[in-house]
Amino acid sequence: MTIQATSSPLKGAVQLPASKSISHRVLMIQAMCKQEIHLDNLSEAHDTVLLKNLLERIKKTTGDSTLDVEDAGTPFRFLTAYASTQHGRNFVLTGSKRLCERPVRDLVEALQSIGADIEYIDKDGFAPLFIKGKKLPGGSIQIAGDVSSQFISALCLIAPSLQNGLHIEILHQKVSSSYIEMTLAIMREFGIQYTETAHQINIPQQEYTATKYTIENDWSSATFFYSMAMIADEAEITINGLLQKSFQGDSMIQHIATQFGVETIYDNHNLIIRKNHTTPISTSEVINLISHPDLAVPFIVACAIKYPSIQLTGIQHLELKESKRITALQNELKKINRALIYSDGILTCQKIVETNQSNEIEFNTYNDHRIAMALSMLALADYTITLDNATCVEKSFPFFFTQLQQVGIKCITM
Repeated sequence: MTIQATSSPLKGAVQLPASKSISHRVLMIQAMCKQEIHLDNLSEAHDTVLLKNLLERIKKTTGDSTLDVEDAGTPFRFLTAYASTQHGRNFVLTGSKRLCERPVRDLVEALQSIGADIEYIDKDGFAPLFIKGKKLPGGSIQIAGDVSSQFISALCLIAPSLQNGLHIEILHQKVSSSYIEMTLAIMREFGIQYTETAHQINIPQQEYTATKYTIENDWSSATFFYSMAMIADEAEITINGLLQKSFQGDSMIQHIATQFGVETIYDNHNLIIRKNHTTPISTSEVINLISHPDLAVPFIVACAIKYPSIQLTGIQHLELKESKRITALQNELKKINRALIYSDGILTCQKIVETNQSNEIEFNTYNDHRIAMALSMLALADYTITLDNATCVEKSFPFFFTQLQQVGIKCITM
């Protein structure tokens, strides 16, 4: 895929995918609900289709199963907890090489502490896993909050089905806490009662209640268009299907972006992202992204290009994602003479002496959908971008490049 900007200002109407994060949580609830749930606007992202198919296989088959989640981290974590509760069933849970490099020990040990039968097949602390499903009693559990919010979400989702429910004590600082709040808010939509403090969640045994549910469009995908507006001198992008008061944590981008001259206007069912080059820009020195990991990658790229004085913190867990995202961005942004320096938990950017005089740059995506989409934004800085693997965006935003063309960015499949 080759990408280049063809018009200025950045202007047009785009369609976002349904929220993958909400879709995954609702699919898990659907699997545990005794009644039928009617879902509208389910995500068509590859990860969501994969999770839906694996859950259907578990439901329709008996006996042992091998569940290959490929590189889908959320389905892997959610299925680890869910498979542990499937009494009398044995599962091998595996995935891609990169997925098997992502740590899972904290979730496994938390489940084991309430009786789950889980073994590591290869390397301790990592997939693949061998899981013998059991009737788990539930009870009290401790888990670190500084590795992955998905571990805690996975536990919350199965908690109502456990005989004694689940009392979760969260140790250390929570990363991506907005995603835990999303999980609990969605569970409440399906009738689940819980209590919560800063470091504890208590979910009694109860049943999910079926209801018709419409899934919001994806604020995480919107962050790429906000970041494009940050780079551009002028922008006016119309998007539909986003809620102003959303429990998606990445909706915070609408507030962060105001510091960069980007405003959000709600007009009936549409959201308009607008920037005028005459708008004065006042930027903060340090921005903490600890609760918003999915907006971090495009935000880092936008800052590296247009606002290099910004310092970013709360991004340490990016190295545990689909790729080592800080390392990946350090490698790739060198190609446009930007040095990302990550030290003591703070990311800074420096412009380095120009060694590359060409505006035609080939980038490695590391098979990471967010890296691919973020690097595509560099077309707005007068680069012609070639991506080694554009298809990886199917993981979350299958029609991303079609939407880029709607705002004046030319995309050519090679």
